[in-house]
Amino acid sequence: DTWWQTETGGIMIAPLPGATDLKPGSATLPFFGVQPQLVDGEGKVLEGAVSGNLCITDSWPGQMRTVYGDHARFIETYFKTYPGKYFTGDGCRRDEDGYYWITGRV
Repeated sequence: DTWWQTETGGIMIAPLPGATDLKPGSATLPFFGVQPQLVDGEGKVLEGAVSGNLCITDSWPGQMRTVYGDHARFIETYFKTYPGKYFTGDGCRRDEDGYYWITGRV
């Protein structure tokens, strides 16, 4: 199980074969250099085993840079909801072991 989007340009949360214990249904753990963050509807960062909205806090290789012909839409869609973060549009739960479980579109 993995998590990625067309917009991310690659896998963001995924197990490493032979190195990561699997939990069926979980996207598992962030890939190297990917920094996911769960936030509530007001943008408060949520720590520990919680559910919230999945954001990525820093840029990564392969990151989408714009929407062709409509850069304002790109900013509005992915960066305005939670300033300084890429908002995935997905809900997510992080368990007590730090594994991420995608719960659906928000």
